[in-house]
Amino acid sequence: MKQTKRFLAVVLCMLLMLTPLATVAETVHAASPQTVKVKLDKKTGKRYGYDANNQKVTNNWGVTSSGFRYYFDKKGAAYQADKDTVGKYGILMKKIGTKYYGFDVNGHTVQGIRVGSPNIYDIPKLYYFNPKTGAVDTKKTTLYRKYAATSTLGKLNNASKIKKVLGKYKKCTISKSNTCMLDGNGKDVTYTYDYVQLNVVRPTGKGSSAEVVASITVRR
Repeated sequence: MKQTKRFLAVVLCMLLMLTPLATVAETVHAASPQTVKVKLDKKTGKRYGYDANNQKVTNNWGVTSSGFRYYFDKKGAAYQADKDTVGKYGILMKKIGTKYYGFDVNGHTVQGIRVGSPNIYDIPKLYYFNPKTGAVDTKKTTLYRKYAATSTLGKLNNASKIKKVLGKYKKCTISKSNTCMLDGNGKDVTYTYDYVQLNVVRPTGKGSSAEVVASITVRR
């Protein structure tokens, strides 16, 4: 009887030791996406990933030899933004596990500052996606939203901080007519970047101050 109890105790200990090992193995697999070949279905516009055995990848991450990272749903289709809905530079946001990720019209995970929404009924907002993981960085998102907050007559938001974060712009457009903000004492200026547009007001007249933020939107 005593030998039987000792044997059962040993078996139980072994099972308890194996449980955390299985959890670690699953985590490592999720953090290291498998290499896939992505094929475009020209009829539907959807992209599908195939593994080394030419089997569809489902409910998992995949990365191409070129380094593009995708996530494939239960049917094997990659998450991708709808160009007709969000435009060429818009994104689709999806919650995978406990974090949100962004995907462009080609199904690639996005990085850096982008404008989007996790719900089609919500107003698109600024998000910062971690360049390494592709997940939303909540701390930087909060900080950059503060930098890009819309100015009001009661509280002007200097545009210098968000302009510094965005870096070199691709194009700058200045309106010919006066702005409708700030009592009309200024010009509307749009800075176009790779994926977003920063709209500011440039005050005019004597003693004019620095540009202030009007809004940040998806690039048109």
